[in-house]
Amino acid sequence: MADFKRPGVAPVYSSQLRCGMRRREFLQIGALGAIQEFHRGGMRYRRLGRTDLFVSALGFGSHTDYQQRVKTAGGTHLREDYQQVRTRQTARALDLGVNVVDVYDEAGQYEPLAQLARSRRDSILIATKFNEFPGHTGRHIDRAAKLFGHVDLGRYVVREETDIPPSALENWDLLRKARAAGKLRAIGIATHSPEVARKSLTELEGLEFIFLPYNFIHAQAQYGSFFTAARRAGVGLVAMKPLASGSIVKLDPRRPRPDAHAEGDTPGLALQRPQPLLQEAVARLVQNLGRRPEETLAQAALRFVFSEPAIACSLTGMFLPEELEENYRALASHAPVSTAVLESARQVAALSERRWLPPHYRWLDEQWTPHRS
Repeated sequence: MADFKRPGVAPVYSSQLRCGMRRREFLQIGALGAIQEFHRGGMRYRRLGRTDLFVSALGFGSHTDYQQRVKTAGGTHLREDYQQVRTRQTARALDLGVNVVDVYDEAGQYEPLAQLARSRRDSILIATKFNEFPGHTGRHIDRAAKLFGHVDLGRYVVREETDIPPSALENWDLLRKARAAGKLRAIGIATHSPEVARKSLTELEGLEFIFLPYNFIHAQAQYGSFFTAARRAGVGLVAMKPLASGSIVKLDPRRPRPDAHAEGDTPGLALQRPQPLLQEAVARLVQNLGRRPEETLAQAALRFVFSEPAIACSLTGMFLPEELEENYRALASHAPVSTAVLESARQVAALSERRWLPPHYRWLDEQWTPHRS
């Protein structure tokens, strides 16, 4: 079993931050004197809830390009040439200071990351889920712990829209026991439901983090008391879908990454049933983007998420090599988020009547778009 206190893991564990850190690297000090955030190089790190884990603001997501996948006996995996690209991208992300890497076992990602991690395990926080593929949850926990030494962020996915079912509570106990045994460093859930996210704060004993959708369009979690309640409970928040599974890139009329596309991509909005109001909104977006010619809509969207103190880490899929570099530049930029760009993009999304999202992601608009009075 891995030794969590081994030296050399900074910036992963708070116990290592006392050594060699200059005063200027400290950004926020909590009420009890605990470090909450610091910068190192071009990366920002935040404490994940009440844990001693410091997660990078930008995380390497597990989603891969569906056009690059092939079916195998063990599930759907990346083609070998694309897997090599992904491995190189992951290594480059680690060089840039990214320390959270999310992997799916059923997508064939465990073994390539385990091989990469052999010489860099101390600098990686491995995140994964355990209950969305056949077999006993406990067996999947054991497999991951054996392969990686331990899993740093182990989660259970709750698909229900309103309540946490008894089956989830039973499997939650497995995560708690695995944490106590040292197989998991921190335990949490992933949910697509604002109601489940809220209920989990009081119904799941030992909860340490929540993966939930959050971007400048789907920002329902920002409204009401959820962020405050999570902070009081000591539960860290990790943003999923910061670019709406790539669909926000598609809203950008300039298409700065011409080869990029969302999962289940559809043609650009400009080609879909042209209508005057939508065309006007697209024109405003072009004009607003033109005020910052070096910035893309994706970068503005990510900086919106990075600027929210309640969000410790933002996980985004990066299918193309240039996407990692662009996302990292968004983090390195200290310019204020362009509210004009974000508001005009919201208008484009609203006027598209949800056609900007692929059908299997339209639940984002249904559940996570704030209803402003």
